[in-house]
Amino acid sequence: METHISSKGQVTLPAPVRKKLGLRTGDVLKVMVAGDGKVILSRKMESHQDPITALDILRETAGFWKEMSESGEEFVSQLRTQDQKRLERLGID
Repeated sequence: METHISSKGQVTLPAPVRKKLGLRTGDVLKVMVAGDGKVILSRKMESHQDPITALDILRETAGFWKEMSESGEEFVSQLRTQDQKRLERLGID
């Protein structure tokens, strides 16, 4: 299988390769150059085994904010205050 390099330096991975590796738009690839002039691409694995997308997160948390008694600004303020207290206890400014 062959591909080409565009004038912008972009390389198109053939669809069968993307499908076999489970690559999707936005996935990150690590690029390494082997000593014999070969380029090695590997999928950058996330810290968790089952990567979730932003859309998955939105689906799982939909409606969460409706049940909150405080506003979003108040909630964020509370989180920041708690974080600041933790940092102070650890001696971090």
